[in-house]
Amino acid sequence: MSLMALAGCAHSKFTVKTMDPKALVNQICSQRDVARSIKGSVWMKVKSNDASGQFPADVVADGDGKLSLEVTNLLGGTEAIITVEGSQYRIQVPNKPERKEVGYGYWGGIPLRWASDVFMGYIPCPMAKNLPDAQFQFGKDEDLVVQTIASLDSEPERFTYRFRSWWGKPWVDSVKWERLGALKLTVEFKFDEPHADTGIPQKWEAKSVQGEVKVRWKERDSISKRP
Repeated sequence: MSLMALAGCAHSKFTVKTMDPKALVNQICSQRDVARSIKGSVWMKVKSNDASGQFPADVVADGDGKLSLEVTNLLGGTEAIITVEGSQYRIQVPNKPERKEVGYGYWGGIPLRWASDVFMGYIPCPMAKNLPDAQFQFGKDEDLVVQTIASLDSEPERFTYRFRSWWGKPWVDSVKWERLGALKLTVEFKFDEPHADTGIPQKWEAKSVQGEVKVRWKERDSISKRP
């Protein structure tokens, strides 16, 4: 089979509306079982009211919500250490203890709960405990909309997934997340350049009205798979 024919198979037209929406969401969200940890190097661009710039960084992320970014200069020297654990982030500058920043919940309006996930190649998903009562429906342009209801410890959310075909299967190329409570918030996640073997996005970005992050992987040094 020619390369042109293979490319046609990889990008052939498909219809997600023929699929069970709950099964499709389960397929998207079960990707978290693939890897335990990942490390490598990226190019990053960030923009918010507090900080802006573009830089290389070394990354270590794991499936337990921990993320470490070592921001380096072009000579390889460390400019800053960024760590995320759960809902807290910390930014420290080596040899300058007075230059540090700590935050909770969000950075630039982007939820920290998915910080490690998106670096590992996972797609933002509703919390598992909120899925049984969620509403699932297909919207226009092959969108899949998942809306959760409020609980004692979480506000209602809406996830709008958009797809492209990757080797004949639906591949998420964007997610619009909306917090629907009293303090409304919207974040757009976009994914591109699926890895030829794994489908993991080699390029992604997250954007809110308060800030944005853009990432392109240079290399992944290792992936530890779950036993």
